[in-house]
Amino acid sequence: MSVNTSRKRRKQRLFSKDIEQLLYALGDGPYSMESTINALEDSLVEYLSDLSTATQIYARSKNRNRIKVDDLPFTLRNDPYKLSRLQYIVNQSQKIENAKKIFDEDDKKLADYGDEDDDEDDDDEQLSKPAEDEEPSGKKFKKSKKKGRQ
Repeated sequence: MSVNTSRKRRKQRLFSKDIEQLLYALGDGPYSMESTINALEDSLVEYLSDLSTATQIYARSKNRNRIKVDDLPFTLRNDPYKLSRLQYIVNQSQKIENAKKIFDEDDKKLADYGDEDDDEDDDDEQLSKPAEDEEPSGKKFKKSKKKGRQ
């Protein structure tokens, strides 16, 4: 059994579909050339690996083995456009998280409000017949005691 080591290993294309959709959204035809997509993907992968490497070097200088989102601004400090975009995305992400927390708390309060041990049957009976001091419309009125009339 001989192993063929001369075979080229095919690159895994992670972003091909996304790049093709972006090209179409930016005015390219519905089907882009494969060479265009491959060239853009190669550039993207190279940029991401360079960015990751620079961020990893910064994290190691801070005695950490893992990178954090907080390390990216230092890496992008020389590119104000990318830095401002990163800050905008982080800000929007925090706003979305806060809105989700508020929404979840409101849902929880509504669920707790509905779970109270109220007897619904008793409420229906009270609505069906007015009490002595209520008019049929449900409004309370004062009993007047007029003197002289009986």
